[in-house]
Amino acid sequence: MSKCILCVDDNYISRENTLLQISKLGYSTVSAANGLEAVKLIDSKFRLLNDAYSSSFYSNIDRKKFQKISLILTECDLPIMSGFDFSQTVRAMKPPISEIPIVALTDLPMEEIRNKCIESKINDYLAKPLKIEELEKVLTKWIDEN
Repeated sequence: MSKCILCVDDNYISRENTLLQISKLGYSTVSAANGLEAVKLIDSKFRLLNDAYSSSFYSNIDRKKFQKISLILTECDLPIMSGFDFSQTVRAMKPPISEIPIVALTDLPMEEIRNKCIESKINDYLAKPLKIEELEKVLTKWIDEN
């Protein structure tokens, strides 16, 4: 089963570029335009996954279609629910959801973002615009660890 990355970004062009880079690195993707939409997506994905594994209704082939989210990439400055608030919401969920590695995407100065990431229990951060080499390093680091 390939690893699935959730990308949360309100900027359509930025989100599509990130999704393209993730796909080039061999990962599957899901996306959301804001934190609230991402919370709903995580909730529905994990509910489907749990249903698939607990119900005899689903065959083994159907179970393979359900992928758990292996890592979350989130823009920090999102409408409706900021990336920081979204991250805190994920951390407040039950395991295994609360344990998903979260990487912030930002164009803010790194010194400014570092403390906010620590406070929000974000595992790592990447500067925008994304460089595929840096993205690959961070994805490999956090996905291989978990």
